[in-house]
Amino acid sequence: MKTRSFVFRFLPLIIFSFIVIILGFFLFELKQTPAKQNILKSQLIGNKIPNVIIQQADNNLITNDKELNFEKYKNRVFAVNFFASWCAPCRIEAPIIEDLSKIIPIVGIAYKDKPIDTKKFFEEFGNPYDQIGIDNSGKVAIEWGVYGVPETFLINDKGEIFYRHAGPLLYNTFKSEVLPIIKSNKK
Repeated sequence: MKTRSFVFRFLPLIIFSFIVIILGFFLFELKQTPAKQNILKSQLIGNKIPNVIIQQADNNLITNDKELNFEKYKNRVFAVNFFASWCAPCRIEAPIIEDLSKIIPIVGIAYKDKPIDTKKFFEEFGNPYDQIGIDNSGKVAIEWGVYGVPETFLINDKGEIFYRHAGPLLYNTFKSEVLPIIKSNKK
């Protein structure tokens, strides 16, 4: 009887210890084999940008009958950034996108966002985009293989996607991955 009450008394501690040990092994393995975070395989890498019509908006976010013109970036490296005003990580990456826009042109695609909210976002963080596209339905994002916002693609001078970053672009990734890959693809 005493043995049984002894086990039941310490059962929560035993279970908790077991969970801590398993979690410790998991974290140790994770640290030993660091995966490149935010690099998701994309079938679009090495391919031309998707041939999908993207409605263009002017700087006041008024849509018109124009489509985004990717031809103006022919023979230039540029970026495409999917963002939204309601997206907290987009707010985090806004200063880095601003810095990136000083190096290469960026096309911004407002993903499932209200124009008034996107305008407020630009008032708060600035507008680093050379052109702004509207994706109210999310169909453009599907064609690009976007998992969620923010997501950034780098396109080479031939119009091929050569890099994809899912999630907020942070300074360490910007400096250690994005800048070197842009320099190696810029002519």
